[in-house]
Amino acid sequence: MKFELSTFKKVASCSILMLTNLSLSGQTKFSFDDQTLKKFYYQKLFPVEYKQITDGSVTRNAYMISDDNQIPISSDELKGSFIIISDKMGINDKDVPGHFLKNELCEEVIKYYEINKTNVLLIENENTKKLYMMYSDFLKSMNEEKEKIKKDDAELKMIDGFMQSMGYKTSQIDGAIYVKTKYYRILCNLSTVDVLQKDKDYLKKVDSWFEQREAIRKQIIATIPKFDHYARLYRVQRNRMSKADILSWTTLTKSANLLNKKEVDLTDKLWGLLELQNSTENYHKYSSEFIDYLSASTGVLGI
Repeated sequence: MKFELSTFKKVASCSILMLTNLSLSGQTKFSFDDQTLKKFYYQKLFPVEYKQITDGSVTRNAYMISDDNQIPISSDELKGSFIIISDKMGINDKDVPGHFLKNELCEEVIKYYEINKTNVLLIENENTKKLYMMYSDFLKSMNEEKEKIKKDDAELKMIDGFMQSMGYKTSQIDGAIYVKTKYYRILCNLSTVDVLQKDKDYLKKVDSWFEQREAIRKQIIATIPKFDHYARLYRVQRNRMSKADILSWTTLTKSANLLNKKEVDLTDKLWGLLELQNSTENYHKYSSEFIDYLSASTGVLGI
């Protein structure tokens, strides 16, 4: 058929609109705002014309859907407020003589097939008085999205106010709240609020952990030439290494192992936070060499 609706279902050789649990909560007016249009841009409405038709030998007025035309909800034609004329109509894709015509929007479809509820709405633009058919589940989804946007906006406002009350200057990027510490840009969400309510000095600790980690990383990098020295001695002397060299090598390895554990622990604490400088990438130039020396030394010395 030319007029395709994804929710048509075969019943007694006819296609009728499938049903949903429509819950408009008494809603009779709505509009397509810019925020919801971004999510539901793909949705379309079907123009409806109230006109005189001939059904068999009877001439009467009926709501007829234009099956050759669909209006994107982003169209200027759909600006303004809409009212719901009816949520008790159905549509069929074939004529049933004496009852309704193909593409006629009417209550008779519901009665004829003994259906309790329908998934279509007849709506009217209050400004232009033009009529359209739309799906009720689309309106329900749109209402839910509006509520979500409203809730998210209230949440952002609360988070922004809380962070400012803590003495932080906030900024909003792509709909999210951020603050800057000395070394990090922190995404502020409900989890951030929860953490700061329990420990108001948490973000100060973040900067302190960063400084501790960077100090430890410098110590780690400083061990690399020392490890290289003992590795060279071992390759040349093997079992002839002096007890003093072995003792110094052992002390170095144990100390380096503790440094490594501290570095890993601090890195775990800072995981997921956005660093304002790229110190980690710079450290990685040395870290693999350090780990190789530490692993080899641990193995040779049996630590």
